[in-house]
Amino acid sequence: MNKKITAILLIVTGIVLMVFPKMTEMYRDYQQQQLLKEWQASLHNIDITEEPVEQAQKGVNLTSTLPAVRGSEDHKAFKEDGITEGILTIDKIDLELPILHEATQENMRKTVASVVNTGNVGEVGNYAIAGHRSRTYGRNFNRLDELTLGDQIKVNNGRGQFEYTVTEKLRVKPDEVWVLKPDGKDKEFTLITCDPIINPTHRLIIKGKIIE
Repeated sequence: MNKKITAILLIVTGIVLMVFPKMTEMYRDYQQQQLLKEWQASLHNIDITEEPVEQAQKGVNLTSTLPAVRGSEDHKAFKEDGITEGILTIDKIDLELPILHEATQENMRKTVASVVNTGNVGEVGNYAIAGHRSRTYGRNFNRLDELTLGDQIKVNNGRGQFEYTVTEKLRVKPDEVWVLKPDGKDKEFTLITCDPIINPTHRLIIKGKIIE
């Protein structure tokens, strides 16, 4: 009898171990879809106060950015941790993900997130986004290594879409934070993820500059 119970427990444990990773991925996908829906819904409640051309010219403020809104408190709320500050799109690898403010472990479990104090999309500086490299094909930054020079990356921050072209692809050690530093003159963009996917020892870096 004890052997039978043990066998049943082993089978149940095996099933749980097999199903749990998939259930976790499904939950992360659900969270990403909810973030996208919340982002889209929030745009309907925001008053645009600048003309599109003016917005595109002005832009906005290693592990940020909104339409002009009514009241400073609304804008401040979007800068809090865990708040969606834009949408990242890379057509070449079929990627569309919400960008959360600040690359904390909790935020990066859900989706990609901006690295604080690195820059703002559409402005002179280096706007950096970090993301995990899931082992599941196509999830988060899993396919980031497929990008090559000249590929396009888009960020929609609610006031407009900013397009960047990939100018550099490199692998660095985790302590090589120089990749986050701006050159002081260009509107730059940096994507960061672990490399290789299994037992990562380095960081895969995709750098780009804005297409004016």
